[in-house]
Amino acid sequence: MTGQVPIIGSSLTPITASIPVISTGSPAVERARQSREIFGFLERVDARLLAVVASTAVGIGPVLMLLSGENAATTVLFRFGIALIPLAVLAIIEWRMNGPLNRRHTLIHLLAGVFFGIDLGLWTPGMMLAGAGVATVAGNIQVIIVPLFALIVFRERIGRPFLWAIPVMLTGIVLISGALEQGALGPDVLIGVLLATASGFAYAGYVLIVGRAPSHGHAATQAFLAAFMSMVVGTSIASLFGAPNLTPEIGPLLILIAMALFGQVIGWMGTTAALPRLETATGSTLLLVQPLVAVLGGLFILGEHITWMQWAGIAAIIAAVWFIAMTSRAK
Repeated sequence: MTGQVPIIGSSLTPITASIPVISTGSPAVERARQSREIFGFLERVDARLLAVVASTAVGIGPVLMLLSGENAATTVLFRFGIALIPLAVLAIIEWRMNGPLNRRHTLIHLLAGVFFGIDLGLWTPGMMLAGAGVATVAGNIQVIIVPLFALIVFRERIGRPFLWAIPVMLTGIVLISGALEQGALGPDVLIGVLLATASGFAYAGYVLIVGRAPSHGHAATQAFLAAFMSMVVGTSIASLFGAPNLTPEIGPLLILIAMALFGQVIGWMGTTAALPRLETATGSTLLLVQPLVAVLGGLFILGEHITWMQWAGIAAIIAAVWFIAMTSRAK
């Protein structure tokens, strides 16, 4: 069975991909599919509107991280720690509606959280070194990594559009890294881009794990388990770049709260509700709002400087993602 799985990566850019999922056809599985979804009321809202709102909420996350003035470990800790509170409430409601999540899926989503924690633990300091816009777009290399992993691990065939997009994506990464601009950018930007790009490999592991363990009627529980483990692993890795600040001042704290609620709760809820109702091409194209919001936020709110070569790299990556989305329409 092939399922359309929302991919929310280190770049905070959801897209969709066809990932093979386990389907036994057993009565237990059929009962799970009939479980009540906690966000069923969102089905009355236009899915395109949901996708745009969710994309905007997630895309502003990197800008809020930098506005808080806190280091990478602090933003990772508070991003997940604060989000765990509403997610726990939603998970309890799901437990009362549909019963507990089984042990196997609990362990799987905890493992997925380990990979997502590695992803955020690398991407967040990378974003702080390279800038919100540049690092966000750099993380989109995941759109290439996930199909390649699926090919290697599950022998899933990939189409020519992915193969054509690989050199374009890699060229875009080189351009936004500043490696070709002699003396224009410091070494921190290059390190940041490399960290953001490397995080995509960990995220690919997260996607492949979650894609093979759908938890019908337990979307919030799945998010809670993954967020908890991501908080532990991600904070530990990000702490290599500086210990977290457990007592931020009220101003930064309010920004961190907004970051957690927008990116980890509203963004997740919106994309989860919207993507299954959209064609792959439509969903992927609408969700390109996220990197655009991050780039524009970095430019106009944070005053980040983006060179013409970096603009070219950003355009190349966004064009490659859009091309993949449109050419996969018939799949």
